Amino acid sequence: MVLTLYMCLISILKLFSPVSVVQFILKNLHYFLNFLFSTFQYARIIQKLGFPAKFKDFKIQNIVGSCDVKFPIRLEGLAYSHGAFSSYEPELFPGLIYRMKQPKIVLLIFVSGKIVLTGAKVRDETYTAFENIYPVLTEFRKNQQ
Repeated sequence: MVLTLYMCLISILKLFSPVSVVQFILKNLHYFLNFLFSTFQYARIIQKLGFPAKFKDFKIQNIVGSCDVKFPIRLEGLAYSHGAFSSYEPELFPGLIYRMKQPKIVLLIFVSGKIVLTGAKVRDETYTAFENIYPVLTEFRKNQQ
């Protein structure tokens, strides 16, 4: 049932979404399904050992997602114009740390165009954060020569 739903979602997303968004969604869905399956397996092992293990009050504390916008980004310009939300110290860490206020998510943005989103409690927050940051990233797209 879950696998069928997963395959249907893949085909729908391939029809209607841009490539980077499809990769972002599918990767996260794949990890979530693997996580769910492995936690059920772990609970079953504990039960076989004779301990009462149950899934009770299952709650997601943090969602981490990653994607690639497929173009390089000028991090210096982004850090300068969005200084209130970002910090960029290339001597310490190669990525720009962007702390979004609404939704409250932290993004690690790299020159290569790869992005890591973390801190979400609900999956929709990661989508909203990506939709909010994408126009900003296109504004600071590096001109390739």
